[in-house]
Amino acid sequence: MASTSIPPLRLTLTKDLPPNEIPSTLRFLYAACRLDGTCIGWLPFQAYDVRHAQGKILVLHNNDDLVGFVMFSGNLFFCEMRCLQIWIRKDARLLLHGRALIDELDRLSWPAGYRTLRLWCAIDLAANIFWTALGFRYRGWRYSPGKTDRRHVLWMRKISPPSRPLFQSQTWPQLALHPATLSSNRNQIAAAADKE
Repeated sequence: MASTSIPPLRLTLTKDLPPNEIPSTLRFLYAACRLDGTCIGWLPFQAYDVRHAQGKILVLHNNDDLVGFVMFSGNLFFCEMRCLQIWIRKDARLLLHGRALIDELDRLSWPAGYRTLRLWCAIDLAANIFWTALGFRYRGWRYSPGKTDRRHVLWMRKISPPSRPLFQSQTWPQLALHPATLSSNRNQIAAAADKE
């Protein structure tokens, strides 16, 4: 029986990358919204450049292969860390990768004074299953700020101090979201939103 081991993951803020890796990393970020803009939304390149300069983009490497990122901001008045975009390459979409990005965001948030992690997710995306699996709670919905009538779900989760983590990352299996379960879960989320 073959043993399964967790591959070496490397999480880095883009501002802390070696200078020779920054141009290719920024091209990866630019391409993400062009490839999957219906899922993560479209932003101009300048938005990524500004967040990069502020140290507000976290990238994930798996065996030195760039597989995903999370762009974030914070609001200390509300003690909220806001996940603006999170994206994993389609060929690398495992719970392990998204989980690692959110865990690192949690780790960075507590010392900075943030106590809640918040994000918006379009109601028709499979990512809503991911957010519930990570302990996020449904807090309402809104129509898209864009030109469509697409609804977005507000997900929130308390950030726990490093001494008392909500979850142990090492115990989570490496699972891809199974397409057969997506439609039923999507319907449950839509039904909850309709009750309001």
